Amino acid sequence: MKKVAVTLGFLISLSQFGLAENIDGTLAVDTENTLTKTKKSAAEVGTTIGNGINNTADSVNTTVNSATSTLNEYEVNAKDSVAADSVPLSTGYGYSGSSYLEGPFVGLETSGVLASEADGKSGSGMSLGLRFGAQNIEWRTMAVLERFSADEEYNNYLRGLLQFDYYFLGADNLMVDTFAIRPYAGVNAGGLSLDTQTDNIKTLTYGGQFGATMNVTNQIDLDVGYRYNLATSDLIDHTSNISVGLHYKY
Repeated sequence: MKKVAVTLGFLISLSQFGLAENIDGTLAVDTENTLTKTKKSAAEVGTTIGNGINNTADSVNTTVNSATSTLNEYEVNAKDSVAADSVPLSTGYGYSGSSYLEGPFVGLETSGVLASEADGKSGSGMSLGLRFGAQNIEWRTMAVLERFSADEEYNNYLRGLLQFDYYFLGADNLMVDTFAIRPYAGVNAGGLSLDTQTDNIKTLTYGGQFGATMNVTNQIDLDVGYRYNLATSDLIDHTSNISVGLHYKY
């Protein structure tokens, strides 16, 4: 009986030892498979990370190229804007940049009336007026409405003139290109309503003027001139004044 018990115990021990070997073998196989899978997973992760880095680098390069292109475009536009805001130098009648000298305008004028002689009396003082017209490189056409109030109580007048001026030096010979100083000479004609000591005279008036304009900016110019006028009425001798006008070109 004792021998039987020992034999059974030995057999049980052998079966447990075999089971342990099977378990160890199985664990060894599983560990090898796990390592293989881990290596594959690591390789896949590395590939994914590498692809992500490459994609990120491509995105950064694209962003840098886009920013560089935008900066270059901004610099070009900035240069064009500065060039557009500056007054161009004239190089001749065909010069396309001379457009800042052309176009319609409106303006104001003030005049120092040197003499308003009528009915044997002469008055002097200041006048105010409105201007509107159009101009190009060589010519200017302008309408003037002027009101003169003399220091005395006579020879006050209201005058409307249509004035034609010729810029005789032209764009090729501007005295100062940057400010476009342009001398002119011209003629005018219109109507005059003048108060003498005893009566109000309505008559035609005609005359001439000369002066010069200077560009203050691309849209504003200053005009200084002298105007001398006669009249068809025998009671009016002449009027003469030095005028200063400021024009806005649009």
